[in-house]
Amino acid sequence: MGKSALRLVLAQSQVVAPQKGDQPPYVRSKHAVQTSAALKQHQNCVRKALDGKKFDNRDAARAAFAKASANCSGKKA
Repeated sequence: MGKSALRLVLAQSQVVAPQKGDQPPYVRSKHAVQTSAALKQHQNCVRKALDGKKFDNRDAARAAFAKASANCSGKKA
C-alpha cells in the first residue's frame, strides 16, 4: 500500500480502546456510528438481560445472547 493510500485509510479510521476487560485496542471506521433509537433500545434490553451473568464457555455465552436478543425483539429463540 502506498503512502497516500495509507494516509487515506488512517484518515477514515479511529482507534477504540475498550474500557474494561482484556480486549486489546482495535480500529474501526469513523462512520460506524450507531444512531438508531430502536437499536440502542434493543442493545440496552439485551445488556440488562445479561447483566451479572457468568458463562463457562463461549457457546453458553452465545446461546444466552441469542436468547436475550430474541426475547428483547419479541421473537422466539
